[in-house]
Amino acid sequence: MVGSSSASSDATSGVMSSEGGIQLAAISLSENSLQITIHKPNGKNYFEWSQSVRLVIDGKGKLGYLNGEVKPPATDDPKYRQWRSENSMVTAWFINSMDPVVGKPFMFLPTARDMWEAVRETYSDLDNHSQLFELNTRMWKLQQGQCEVTAYYNEMMAVWQELDLFEEEWESPSDSARYKKKIERGRVFVFLAGLNKELDEVRGRILGRKPLPTIREVFSEVRREEAWRQVMLKNVSETKTENEGSALVARGVDLDGEKRGGKQRPWCDHCRKPWHTRETCWKLHGKPAGWKKKSGNDNKSGGDVRALQ
Repeated sequence: MVGSSSASSDATSGVMSSEGGIQLAAISLSENSLQITIHKPNGKNYFEWSQSVRLVIDGKGKLGYLNGEVKPPATDDPKYRQWRSENSMVTAWFINSMDPVVGKPFMFLPTARDMWEAVRETYSDLDNHSQLFELNTRMWKLQQGQCEVTAYYNEMMAVWQELDLFEEEWESPSDSARYKKKIERGRVFVFLAGLNKELDEVRGRILGRKPLPTIREVFSEVRREEAWRQVMLKNVSETKTENEGSALVARGVDLDGEKRGGKQRPWCDHCRKPWHTRETCWKLHGKPAGWKKKSGNDNKSGGDVRALQ
């Protein structure tokens, strides 16, 4: 049991998602573990594979070796040996995440950064304008429709995440921050434009704010509004049903169609009129012997109900 517990503490399960999503292998927290992703680049899944690699290597604190933030020191620098060791380790993780046939052309490049860029240029299709056009078209056409706000938002987010993979990295952090803020503002507009008409009120409130909220804040507020509307509509429906029932009872009719007091209202299935049955229907059996028509005053006072016949 001790060994089992130890093995459990030394490993963490990877991120798993639905079909077509990112999948990470169960990886050891030890930096000597080489298997970091279930995805293998096959020429068509670069985005999923690269994202899973980034997640794991970033989790190990070594993402700087891929994105160039960690620069190689001079060979006579005391820190060079440490850099070379860690660069080799990241390179090994990187190569091990690919099939041998795919990874072989890249394994002799000098740094993990060089390998990362070479694979990106080979497999990313970032210059595939038709794919970029298709993603933008999907985004522009997305509407809430019959979906709840959460489902609509998640579908929109999936498209945005794919579009983000086509974005180039900015050299200036301040320029990058301004650009991302501009992109997010545009996405707020796209998200609000696709909402159903019944959410016009919350849409107007959000657009009137300065500064404009982030897309996550916008989604949160719209989702709360949707939930509130659902509760209110349910309450209105229940109140309407109760009011209709009260009106029927006030007229002396229960909701099941019976007269108050538990007595069933008679009904003739021959002449299709109430207050008598087939056995006493005058149209079948004629009027009773000695029957006389009531006077006008008697009729006004609610005389024989059979006058309905």
